[in-house]
Amino acid sequence: MRVLLAVGVVALSLGCSRGVRPDSAVAGTKPATGKVYSNEAGERVTLIGLEPGDSKKALVMFEGTKSELDGQVLVASVDQERRKTEYWTPWRGRKQRFVSVEDRGGYEDLIFSDVNHTGYTHLKPDTAKTGALKVEKVFERYQDLEGDKKYQSMLAFDRKFWANQAEVQLAEAAAETNKACGSKLTPTVAWDSVTDAQINDISFGSYCVGPLESLQKLCERSDEAKRAVQQKLQAVECRMDAQAALKLEAQKVIWSVTERDTVQPDAATSFFTDNL
Repeated sequence: MRVLLAVGVVALSLGCSRGVRPDSAVAGTKPATGKVYSNEAGERVTLIGLEPGDSKKALVMFEGTKSELDGQVLVASVDQERRKTEYWTPWRGRKQRFVSVEDRGGYEDLIFSDVNHTGYTHLKPDTAKTGALKVEKVFERYQDLEGDKKYQSMLAFDRKFWANQAEVQLAEAAAETNKACGSKLTPTVAWDSVTDAQINDISFGSYCVGPLESLQKLCERSDEAKRAVQQKLQAVECRMDAQAALKLEAQKVIWSVTERDTVQPDAATSFFTDNL
């Protein structure tokens, strides 16, 4: 029997106690085997392969992660490489990889990243919880969620949500820069330059933080850089444009990113060194 999970798992009872709606994302499948992963922080991720194996689908359930994913069951498309299996799930209108499992040459390492992908945690196979796992219950839980309006709204594209995620990342980077430089830089995003498709296609927040990180490193190395930032800069702005670039207007640094390119660290460092 071919199983979607990339690891040997304990075979659990198959079949479902009720029919699946024809329009369900899991129509034509049934739960095969499952495995629970956990860590000392109480985070738990359950992976359940779906048959037939060539559907390349699985269910992913999140518990104790202290994120908005807690209590959710998502259907995932499974991308398997030699020693790594990635689980891609829809969330807030974007295809997200919250979970991957890697073969570390003798043990399995499940890597979980939250919605904004700013941090990662590691989980190990939990034999006891796997033994108690009822795959049919999780399968039914997913079917119940499919009919829930709140759940469906969290799968739909949410521009406000992703914009907030990007602003949080930019604000955190600016706070670190201000700490290093002794400055009071105010970060902004030119959202009128960013389309829904671009927000949906790239991790906009991570694209924007690069120049701030370069500025932070300059301040950490040089008191002269600190004084220049304190005296000459009050604000920073990130926007989308035809090409990645930096410019200085009054006391604001404006940098542009594209769908495929950001301002590279060396270029950012050279710009700040020459213009501040």
